[in-house]
Order: sequence, then structure tokens, then C-alpha cells
Amino acid sequence: MKVENKILPYINGQFVTLEKVDNIFQIQNPGLPSEILATTSWHKSLTYDAIQGMQESFQNYKMQSFEFRSQYVHRLIEVLRKNQEELKTQMMLELGRCQWSVNDEWNSCEKLFHVLFDFTKNFLSLRGDKKSWEWQYNPVGLVLISTNISCPVYTLLSALLPTLIAGNVVCVKPSPYCLLSVNVLAHCFHEAEFPKGVLQFIYGDLEVYRKLILTRKFNAALYSGGEESLEQIRRDVSQQQNISVALNSAGKNASFVDENANLNLAIKKLVLGCCLDAGQRMESTSLIFIHKKIQNEFVDKFVQAIKIAPTAIRDDRNAPDHHVMGPLCGSVAFDRFLRFQGIAAREALETLRWGKTIDNPGNGFFVSPGIHWMDSKKLLSSVYAGNAFFGPDVCLVSVENAEEAIQLINQMNVSKCVSIHSQKQEEILRLRGLCLVPIMLHNESTTNLDPMIPTIGHGNAGNFLNTGLYFVNATIYPVSLQLSEKNF
Repeated sequence: MKVENKILPYINGQFVTLEKVDNIFQIQNPGLPSEILATTSWHKSLTYDAIQGMQESFQNYKMQSFEFRSQYVHRLIEVLRKNQEELKTQMMLELGRCQWSVNDEWNSCEKLFHVLFDFTKNFLSLRGDKKSWEWQYNPVGLVLISTNISCPVYTLLSALLPTLIAGNVVCVKPSPYCLLSVNVLAHCFHEAEFPKGVLQFIYGDLEVYRKLILTRKFNAALYSGGEESLEQIRRDVSQQQNISVALNSAGKNASFVDENANLNLAIKKLVLGCCLDAGQRMESTSLIFIHKKIQNEFVDKFVQAIKIAPTAIRDDRNAPDHHVMGPLCGSVAFDRFLRFQGIAAREALETLRWGKTIDNPGNGFFVSPGIHWMDSKKLLSSVYAGNAFFGPDVCLVSVENAEEAIQLINQMNVSKCVSIHSQKQEEILRLRGLCLVPIMLHNESTTNLDPMIPTIGHGNAGNFLNTGLYFVNATIYPVSLQLSEKNF
């Protein structure tokens, strides 16, 4: 499957060439910004055509059986596996990611495929009480899903596939940075021959997503993006009564390193969490709390480990080492990262490593990781420490014990997940009861998640509604039936 330089919207079962264009979007190579990888277009007529097609197809599609709808997804998975190498190539190219990273994302997709059908069947199964009530779940109708640059293929499929199996029709508006990989997905869906109008792909920026959601035609939506764009979507849907919107943004994800932790293993996991995909995953580690008894040893080892973490500057982009960092996704993220390095330098006790531009032949958006030492008493008032910006940067904080770390994490209210590095499992169980963060991991990188784990955007990183597989809960509703009493 060859990706064309011009990416076409996929509307009502066909790829559409627009005669009139309101906007043209270009996809830059972040490792070589002068290279335009592809272009795509938007016109307001796409909104009407997509929604009309979805409305016309929904009534028939929702009446089909679970097995009927699952057949299409089974066929899609076969097509995806056949085209996985092309998909990985485009994933690497559009964001400058390393081979290990895209292989890791594909492995997550395989885990998703393994659990998908049993999970969805159980979620949608007929229920009943011991007397006379039965209920089942029906699809809500039209669903709008966006993605961002964090594992764009996996995060899209994990929300999209159960939503389709449940009987909904879906419009996908992916991140403008990830159009190459999503275009491969669109062609795979086309080859799997989904019914006309069940699935639409529209490309563009935040404003395109807003034009779609402001039609008030969608019954459920998922939006992934930065905190500022989440606030805009919140305002857009505040007066819409008949839509459920799950919001998802990057978290200021934290780790705590206890005095009894296996320090070398912890540092390996922390470097992975900070640097994988240049810190541009939703779950990237950006806060590390260290027990004060080991802070000096930890800082020396951690800073050295960050210094030797390799960065891809085109020639070594395919290096097998899973600590390889690629470029930031574009000029906006690049400028934002450098701006926050200045803020960090002003607010921190000490800058241990300055995040800065890396000279490279193609003038790509490559940066070195930033490491800043922060006073725990100033953490909650810090603009730098409280902002979940995408990039390879980490704030280090010394604490008296795990309770102090958890208390600070709870007050910051921006973490999606937290990892505890300790050899005492009973300590982890105790801390789980104290911590308000949705996901807690033990001796793992914060980026190590599983399809079956419920995930949400928490605090400033979302609105507490399920994403991933469990997003299907926002796309169904119960229909109950009261039967005649069996015994009188």
C-alpha cells in the first residue's frame, strides 16, 4: 500500500477529491522541516456530506447483529496485519519516531486485537435480574473521535473498534501531525469493505473538529489534545444537552523513587518514561519525587543516564535502542518546549541540564532533555512544574517520604498515572489507597500501559470520562424490558 503525497478525505465509502477548498494542510517532516511529506484539504461541504451519510447508514447498521459487525472488524485486523510494515514506516516518518517505539505501539495493537471481541461482547451482553427485568445496550448513534500524536494508531483503534462493534457510526478527525499513518488506516478500512457511511475520515486542525462538533449532530465524542484546546471544546459543548464528550490531554505524570528501590532498574525505567518519543506520549514521565536519603546518588546516576540517551538525527533514526529520542512534532511544540526551559530556569532551585536545540543537518526539531531541581514548597505554585507540556523534560523533587510525594501529586491534580519504585509491595498497596491518580504502576515506566486498564483524562488532563476500550461506555445506553412475572 503506497501512501500518496495528497491525502484525500474518506467520505461515504470513497476517497474524495475536493473541487473547492477552504483550507490546505501540509505535513512536515519534523526531522527535516523543509520536506513536505503530504498535503490534505478541507471544505465545509465535507461536514454535511459526512453527517448525512452517517445518519443514513446508522439505522441499518445498528440493527445488525454483534457477529455481523464483528466480521468487518475481523476482516480489518487481517488487512492491518498485512499492511503493518507500511503502517510502521509512515508512523516513523510523520513523527521521526524510532523503530523500537513503533514496534512497541504495534505490539499494543496486537494486545488490543486479542482482547477486543471478548471485551466488547461482555460489555454489550444481555443482562437481567433474578425476577422479571432484562436489559441490553444500544448504540447512541453518531460518534466523533479525534487523536493526537501519542501512539496515534493504537489510541485511535482502541476507542474506534469497540465503538463500531457496538453499532455506532463514526467520524474520525486525526491529529494533523499523524495523517500519514491514519491515511494507511483509512485505506485498510476501505479494503475491509465496511458499509458505506459507517466510517468517515476528515482531516484538519482543531477548528475543523470544532466545526464538526458544533453541528450538534453527534451523540458522543472523544477529543485528545492540549489543555488549551480541551478548554475550547468544553465551551463548545457546554450548551449541548445530548452529547457525551470524553476529554483527554497529557498529564504531568509522576514517579516516586523510594530509599529501598533498585536504583539502576528505576533509572532505566525513568529515562524511558521521560525520553521515549521525545516525551510526547500522554503518559510520559515529567515529575520524579526522590526520597531524600538517596537524592545525591540518584541525581548523579540519572543525569548521566539522560546525557547518554541517544537522539536520532536522521542517520540513526532506526537504531534499535528503545531510549532513542526523535524530534518534537513541529515548530509549535519546539517553541513551547524552549519557552518552558526559560520558565524552569527562573523557578527551579537548580537547572541540572538545560533542554536546548540540537544542531543537526536538516534543521529538524531536535532538542536535548531538560532536568530541573525544584523546591517541594514551591512546586504547587510553579508555572513550569504544573504545566503538562509535551517534550523531554523532567522536574526532580526531594521528599521526606512517599506520603509527601503522594500528597503533592494529589494537590497538583494533573497526573494520568504514577509509578512507584520500591521493593516493598505492601507499601504500594497502602499508597494506592492514598493516591487520587487513576493509574498506579509498580517498578515500571509510566508509559507501560495495557489495553484492558481503564484510562481517563484526570483533572486538568481531562474530564474523568473513559478513553481507550472503555470509551465504548459513552457510546451506548441501556434499553430495558419488564417481562411478566414467572411465578405468582
